[in-house]
Formats: sequence, structure tokens, C-alpha cells
Amino acid sequence: MTADLGGMFFLRGAPAAEAKREHLKIVDDAKSSLRLPLVSIIIVNFNYGRFLEAAVGSVFRQTYPNLECIVVENGSTDDSACVLRSIEACHPSIKTIYWTENDGQTKAILAGLAACSGPYVIFLDADDMLLPECVETHIFVHLSLRIHAGFTSGDMLQLSGDQIVLGTENGFNRRMQTRRGIKPRLIRPYRHPAEEPWPRPEFDQKVLQTIRFVGATSWWLWAPTSANCFRRDALDLFTGNPDLQQLKIGSDLYFCLGVNAISGSVLIDKPLAAYRLHAANQYSRRPQLNNVLAGDPADKAGHDRQARAALAKHLVTSASRFAGQGWTWIEFLWLLWVMDCPDNRPDLPRWARRSAGAAAIVSNFALLRGLLGAWPVKAWLALRRVPPKVIFGLKRNPPE
Repeated sequence: MTADLGGMFFLRGAPAAEAKREHLKIVDDAKSSLRLPLVSIIIVNFNYGRFLEAAVGSVFRQTYPNLECIVVENGSTDDSACVLRSIEACHPSIKTIYWTENDGQTKAILAGLAACSGPYVIFLDADDMLLPECVETHIFVHLSLRIHAGFTSGDMLQLSGDQIVLGTENGFNRRMQTRRGIKPRLIRPYRHPAEEPWPRPEFDQKVLQTIRFVGATSWWLWAPTSANCFRRDALDLFTGNPDLQQLKIGSDLYFCLGVNAISGSVLIDKPLAAYRLHAANQYSRRPQLNNVLAGDPADKAGHDRQARAALAKHLVTSASRFAGQGWTWIEFLWLLWVMDCPDNRPDLPRWARRSAGAAAIVSNFALLRGLLGAWPVKAWLALRRVPPKVIFGLKRNPPE
């Protein structure tokens, strides 16, 4: 039997020095069994064979010690498969999924999620690169937070060819130029309880002084996909949506808006990835210039509307995950209000085209009525200008 009283160690029938050694061994064994979280980095590739080696190489050059890399080869018609076979030979630990046909980015992302094991996930676009301290910075921030945010988002460099032409990203900058989201009391620097110190002594922990907390918003405030690090359990709240399977692109918008709406996010004012500019980009086709569009907004508008509508409907159909589970009915209806958006499909009635959330509520009224009560839900619909005959016609059971 051992005891530790004020730094003095006692063991019946044995010298105190032996008792102390036994105690320290137990402590050391406990420390050695505590591992940093596994981070899963998922790369979806379609016809980016010319960039793929650089993307994968940036994963294996990370300063963070515990990660896995999964590449989903999404039916490319260029030399991507050949490049990937060469990468597999150089990095035997890499996991690869080969698809013979391209059925959209989102299904490939979901396949990567199904194959990964980490509690943290980064979706790295095959034409982007991670900077060496990317994963270490994300995990250090996550573990240093006093609230459990759904994801962190770092800033991004912008590359033209092999040259860095910009050191920041425009949407990210808009929030960082304000004083919103500065909450120093919600930060406590993390130090891993292991024999080898982590974060590394040379890692700049002052990065915690740059972060901003983000609450529910319908606006894009984050860096593009590759600079974001998600909690896997937060992603899982949104992966079961059947409408998600129909998204060809726009999964980053869907996940960022959804996860942020439920559990918030954190911006890190430090470049953590590099965004490569080229003619095939959906987001920016040339370096961003103040007050000048960097791409054609019509290219993404339809996909963005589809992603937002899928998210609004998912919040309704999955309401039992949130309402009453930490969310009051007022908070949940406000969340739906913030995240609601138009659904411009021509086969819908006019009121449903104005509000994807309203259409989803009408179709799932029995569920919402049981969780939130009838009158708050009907008041919400009235504020969304749903016709009175539709509201008064709602029954306990959903319409056929």
C-alpha cells in the first residue's frame, strides 16, 4: 500500500526510496500512454495528377507526430493513378481509394470519412498544400480552448505557379479586421503531459493571441477548405443527410456553415495552407484584388444555393439531435432563422422557394410540433410568409 502525503512517500515494509521509484514509474507509464489525437487528412483528387505529389508531400512534412493520409482517386482521366502508385511506393502508410468514375466531390469526401480513424479531420484539396506547422497549430488551438468548437480555420497563402503572390485570404480578412470574437478568457495554453514536450519548444504559442471566436452566421467567414480542421464528431452530425449525396461540389460550405451553427468555430490568424490559383479553380481564378472579383460568382451560385438548402432541411429533419439537447426551442428556432435560405427549384410553390426551412418544417410538422410545440413553429412559418391556409392546414401527421 502506498501513500503520498505532502511529497513524502511511504510503503509498508519497504524503504521510502523504493516507494518513490514505484510511484514515479506509475506516473511515467501513465504519461507514456497518453497520445496526441490522430488527425486524418483526406485528399480527394480529380485530374490533379500534376499537383498530387506536392499535396501529399506537404502532409508527410508536417511537424505534428500523429496523422494519417487518405487519398480518394475520384475517377481521373489524366495520369493521376500512375502518380498515386508512385506515391504509395514512397509512403507505404498512405491509404488509397480508387474510383473508376467521378460521381462528385461530396461522395468522395464521404468515402474518405468512412475510411479514416482520427477524431480530427482536414480536407486537403489535391491542388493545395499544407504548410509544415498546419496540423500542429490546429491541434494546439483545439486543445487550448475552454469551449469545444466544431472546427478551426487558419489563413491561407495564395500561389500563382510557384510564387506566393498574397499572404492572406479575403473572406477571412473581413472578420480579422474587426474586434469581434476576441475572448482571452476562453483560452488556456495546452502542454501535453508526456516525457517529450509538446508543442515543440520552437513552436510559437503566441498564436493563441490571434484567434477569434465565431458564432452562428449565414456568411462565409473562413479560409477555403484546406485550411480548416474539423472535429470528426461535429462532422458526423451532418453526414447522414440524403440531400448531401446530391451535392457535386459545395460540401465545404455545407459543413462549415452547419458545424459552425451548432458548435461555433475559431479563426487562427496565421497562414496554415497554400491555395493554388489556376484556370480550373471554382473559388478564385486569379489573385484576389481589393474591390475586384477574382472569379465568376455564377459558377458557384447554384451549388451554394443547393448546399444551403440541404443544410436548412437537415437541421429540421435532425431537430431531435439538438432541440432539448442543450438547445431551447427559442434558440433552435433562431438557429433555423439564421440558417434558412431560398430553394429556387421551379417545381416548388412560391412560398417554398422563398424558404427551404419552411418547406422542410411543413413536411416534418409532426416532428417539430412534438419537440418545440405547435404555436412557436406556426409563428415561425407565419414570419416566413407561408400562406395561412398552409399553416392552418397542418396536422399532427405530415402531408402525403
